[in-house]
Amino acid sequence: MVIREEFLKKLRTYIDAPLVKILAGIRRCGKSTILEMLHAELINKGIDENNIISKRYTSFEIADCYTAKDMYNDIKKEIVNDNRYYLLLDEVQEVDGWEKAVNSLLEGANVDIYVTGSNSKLMSSEISTYLTGRYVLIPVYPLSFKEHLDFKSNRHVRQALCVFLNFQKPFHCIPPQFVHMQFLQDHLYNKWRY
Repeated sequence: MVIREEFLKKLRTYIDAPLVKILAGIRRCGKSTILEMLHAELINKGIDENNIISKRYTSFEIADCYTAKDMYNDIKKEIVNDNRYYLLLDEVQEVDGWEKAVNSLLEGANVDIYVTGSNSKLMSSEISTYLTGRYVLIPVYPLSFKEHLDFKSNRHVRQALCVFLNFQKPFHCIPPQFVHMQFLQDHLYNKWRY
């Protein structure tokens, strides 16, 4: 697993802040993995595992009739005392009205909330209705070339660039018309070789 330090650093600045931390980005860019890294970091900081509630709301894991009220009630059942709870909610956009449930939890429980979701579905006007002034948006991007170089530090930069560009293609992170263009390779090579 590549540690996405840039995103963890951003999240650290908001731990225990009375805001919903929203990690939003394209599909397969690492949002869920960053949430898993945050989970591990909270445990390393001494947070009791019982005070971390992780939920994944992918479309096949929840019933078609699952509502924001169901979401709220399921989470409230797991909050068994007055201790601080850390809610790590993955792919919340799969639950219609999730903003209302999250807002109710933020107002009525001792919680620190982190959510992930896809750009295309997450950024609705409902966020501004229910969470105005109560959230911070942290955009998540696919693995950068610099992160790739750090991960593959034993490779020659030119070789690493070719591997990086070929890795990005299946996920459509770089428009296909640019992947094979020599100027893009030269630009990235010159920018990151030192």
